[in-house]
Amino acid sequence: MEKRYQVFISSTFMDLKDERQTALKAVLELDHMPAGMELFPAVDDTAWQLIKDVIDASDYYVVIIGGRYGSVDEEGIGYTEKEYEYAISTKKPVIALLHEKPDKLPREKTETDGEVWKKLLAFRSKIEKRHTCVYWNNAEQLKAKLIIGLTAETKRCPAVGWIRANQVPSQTTLADILSLRNRIAELENQLRHERTAPPTGIEDLLQGDEEFPIKCSFRSSGSVNKPRESVGWTGTLEPSWNEIFAGVAPLLIQEASDSRLRRQFVTLLERLGKDAWAKDKDFKGFTLSNFEFADEEQITTCIIQLRALGLIQESQKKRSIHDKGIYWTLTPFGDQQMVQLRALRRTLPSTPKVGEKKST
Repeated sequence: MEKRYQVFISSTFMDLKDERQTALKAVLELDHMPAGMELFPAVDDTAWQLIKDVIDASDYYVVIIGGRYGSVDEEGIGYTEKEYEYAISTKKPVIALLHEKPDKLPREKTETDGEVWKKLLAFRSKIEKRHTCVYWNNAEQLKAKLIIGLTAETKRCPAVGWIRANQVPSQTTLADILSLRNRIAELENQLRHERTAPPTGIEDLLQGDEEFPIKCSFRSSGSVNKPRESVGWTGTLEPSWNEIFAGVAPLLIQEASDSRLRRQFVTLLERLGKDAWAKDKDFKGFTLSNFEFADEEQITTCIIQLRALGLIQESQKKRSIHDKGIYWTLTPFGDQQMVQLRALRRTLPSTPKVGEKKST
């Protein structure tokens, strides 16, 4: 819908007749509505209330300062300055247009009283401190700069404005819009639920606390106080899928390359092996090292399984055309599951299961 804005133009009158006319034309050429109260004799409370009402109804406030301070109220404050202060108090967007050299204007367009001239300069100084001002030298220049300033201000600070009555949405249209908004909210909630819910069709897949046997080999060696030569062992770890996922998931909060993810699996399985067998009486006081896993396909199986369970996915982040690597990241469901598995709880986690072993 096309909006039109009401623009209040404030200035002295007699010395700026031509300038006011060009300002009015500038506003009209932009298809907005000019408003100004300089013709009203603001000498009583009723007239001043009318001025305030018109400023309240306006969307933007334009103040044009030439070489005259203008008529004053009973307190000695000029009505232009009074209008300006009221517009500021109501937080109206202000477009300030000041004559570049007011002291060079003809005598009939400047103040001849020294005290009043000081008031004009003080008023100008106040405006310059509060706003980014535009300076002009003649009526045509004022018009051009007002058009530029008002266009920029309506884009920077869009106001309420006015629209034609035939463009106002009907009650039926508003009801349709409300219904569509409610439907959008429902669909967004549904999508949010689907993104954080487990995928369908995974009921028959190994998951959760179910275990996955992984064959490995390692060596044990004694310490300085317990000398013993290095001995090779083979064994089978039986971590659960929750343990496997919880161990690699933090790496994927952002994303990780396929090779880095595989290294993380090796690091995780080595830690699980040490935790499991270090409690065995045969390894008390010995160092376990050189963990190797019999088949690289076991790690590939882990990646495929986590993907099938909807916990991880291939990253869709754009990268260089020269980068042909595979990158992995968590799904929304995987992120939710990671938080549930890794968040600190009041109860201690269960003791890792000791794997089977035999000497080699």
